[in-house]
Amino acid sequence: MKTQKIAFEKVIEQFSQKKILVVGDVMLDRYTLGTISRISPEAPVPVLEKVSEKCVLGGAANVANNIAALGAKPFLFGVVGEDNAGETLLQLLKRSNIAWGGVIADKNRPTTVKHRFVVGEDHQLLRVDEEVHYHLTANAETKLLEGIRRAMKVCDGVVLSDYAKGVFSPTLTEKILLLARAAHKLVIADIKSVNKQKFAGVDIVTPNVAEGEEMTGLHAISEIGMKLVEMLAANILLTRGSEGMTVFNKTGGSIEIPAKKVKAFDVSGAGDTVIATLILGMTSGLSLEDASRVANNAGGLVVQKPGVATVTLEELKTTLEEDHHVESVDMVPKLWGYEKWLENNDKYCCKLLSLKKGYQCSLHKHKIKDEMFFITQGHVRLEVGKKVMHMLPGSFVRITCGVLHRFRGIEDSIMIEVSTHHEDSDSYRVEESKKVEEMTV
Repeated sequence: MKTQKIAFEKVIEQFSQKKILVVGDVMLDRYTLGTISRISPEAPVPVLEKVSEKCVLGGAANVANNIAALGAKPFLFGVVGEDNAGETLLQLLKRSNIAWGGVIADKNRPTTVKHRFVVGEDHQLLRVDEEVHYHLTANAETKLLEGIRRAMKVCDGVVLSDYAKGVFSPTLTEKILLLARAAHKLVIADIKSVNKQKFAGVDIVTPNVAEGEEMTGLHAISEIGMKLVEMLAANILLTRGSEGMTVFNKTGGSIEIPAKKVKAFDVSGAGDTVIATLILGMTSGLSLEDASRVANNAGGLVVQKPGVATVTLEELKTTLEEDHHVESVDMVPKLWGYEKWLENNDKYCCKLLSLKKGYQCSLHKHKIKDEMFFITQGHVRLEVGKKVMHMLPGSFVRITCGVLHRFRGIEDSIMIEVSTHHEDSDSYRVEESKKVEEMTV
């Protein structure tokens, strides 16, 4: 694992040398943030009092933004309208140092806008979309293709980001794929079901489970993946949210890539982060499996951020340091749950304790060890000497040497223990751990 980590780190250092052609449906994601304190007298709907507003890049523009955030150079091709939203989107591209010369303005269509109304930080009240689905005019397609042909000569790989907003007509899609094949460029596509046949023969397609079900009419993960390989003659990276990813390759094999356990704040744009990291990993020399693992880490990072967001190269490097992640630490089973020893040196000890509801640890004391406990999750009943304490997230307590104590899980709970150096011989047990038949709150 350590060798693999070093290899990954060397590879992602090459991201800054890569040039990636991104073609697709560019969007503007607008957020109106506010609070709700009353119901409208006009109708039984809440009144959102606006506090702030922000705009970020969406769709294919977000793929390009993720590529730029990882240190590479994206060449973006798409279309906006001749409107205020289009101007805002172009300004955001300039601010993000994204080559936007391939984004053409078309007076015959509006800029695609997803306008989200959000209460607090993460509760989406409503989304309003402004969009059309018809294809570009012949003149617009010709102009777009001319720029793509020039960029194809200097790029390292191609991302096709399809949101079914009209950029990928059958003719334009076929011509882009012919250019890519002639130039021997890796092509990765994120596509919508309605357009799936247009992208047959690309190198990799990256649907999520819901899209895979829609494309195939199937529900079992293995069946979806194998059917997509057959339908699209492509390798498939099936993203599965909190379950991770599954890679299905054209040779018939499949590989499970589990997700790290993280608290997902917002999944908006996570697929854009995955495909951006995947193309950079593969054009930098990683196999599909290894690039998918790195992309899986990037996806796990971005869902912990609010709204449509990106991941930096610095953040991505940190996820490769498995030695510093709690999931890489061995679990020590206990009747009451488990321990994970994060550190135990000659000066101090730090452990993560997982306590099951209805179980308690032994009644014990230490002659040498001095402990501090901090509750991060759940509800813990603590007996310390003759005192009983109920500890909720944020509660902490110090237990000095010689004091009898034990914990009981009123709910499934997580605690952090920090103490002086721990020796097993310093634990003096009066009663052993057990399941509590009658829960005393």
